[in-house]
Amino acid sequence: MKTDSLIVNLISVCLLWLITMACHPNRSGKNGKELTFPTNLAVIEPSGSIKFDSSWIDSKYKVVVFIEKAGPHSTMELDWQTTISENKNVAFLFYVSEKDSARLVKHMKEVNFSHPVLWDPDKKFYKSNIIENNLSFISFLVREDRIIEMGNPTIPNFQERLDELTKE
Repeated sequence: MKTDSLIVNLISVCLLWLITMACHPNRSGKNGKELTFPTNLAVIEPSGSIKFDSSWIDSKYKVVVFIEKAGPHSTMELDWQTTISENKNVAFLFYVSEKDSARLVKHMKEVNFSHPVLWDPDKKFYKSNIIENNLSFISFLVREDRIIEMGNPTIPNFQERLDELTKE
């Protein structure tokens, strides 16, 4: 029982750290920084998913997510599906640098992640946009290719932030 408690505590601390990092506005770039989007990346679409639409890259409003590796307790386990379905005017771009595409597909199926991802094993997105080293996950709210702030579905007011993002 003590081991189970230790594991739960460790996971809780990791999630708290993740939330804290996601809320810090200048963690990996200044608000207003323009993002660049690498071209010619492979798209991985889990079976039964919606098809990737290349116009998402040119969308005015985006949530852009970088994930280094697929695996247990991955960012893909967050409730992205609800957020995506409730925000049709926002494009969701997931850049995943997992080296093993088969492992990525397997993990997506295991966690029922059905949104297409851009497979980026060479970390092109990361290298051209992230200032700090050693980040395994980051999520930007983007308007007209400029970072407005950071956030993800673990943030209690994430939907409010998305509503603000799309206000004119």
